[in-house]
Amino acid sequence: MTYPQSDSQPTDPAAQGYQAAPSAPSYDTNSGQFPQAPYQGVAPQQQYQNGIGTGGFVCGLLGLILFWFSFVGIILAIIGIALSGVGISKANKGQANNKGLAIAGLVCGVVGLALFVIVVLIVAAALSSGSISY
Repeated sequence: MTYPQSDSQPTDPAAQGYQAAPSAPSYDTNSGQFPQAPYQGVAPQQQYQNGIGTGGFVCGLLGLILFWFSFVGIILAIIGIALSGVGISKANKGQANNKGLAIAGLVCGVVGLALFVIVVLIVAAALSSGSISY
C-alpha cells in the first residue's frame, strides 16, 4: 500500500528543523538611549538553610542514644536542646527552613535528658537502700 504524496509543509515542529534565533534589538544612535531588555522572568528565591536546627537534631539524637554514658549523653542532650531551640526560633522568623528537624532534635534532647535523670535517680535509690554493695 502506498500513501499519497503531499506538497504541504509538515505540521510537526520537530520535523521543521531549527529556526533562526530572533535578532537582537538595535541601538538607536539618534535618540541616545539603549533599548529596553526583554523580560526574563522572576529570579529564584534564595533557599534558606537551618544548619543550627540540623546540628541540634544530631546532638539531641546522640544524647538520646548515649544517655547511659555518664556525661557524654547529658552534654550532647543539652547542646541538642539549645541548638534545636535556636533552629526553631530561626524557622519561625523565616530565616531558616526544616523546622521539623529542629523540633525532632528538641524532642530527642529532652527525652535523652529525662532518661539520664531517671537512670541517675534509680541508681541513687538503689545505692541508698543498700541493695547494691561494692
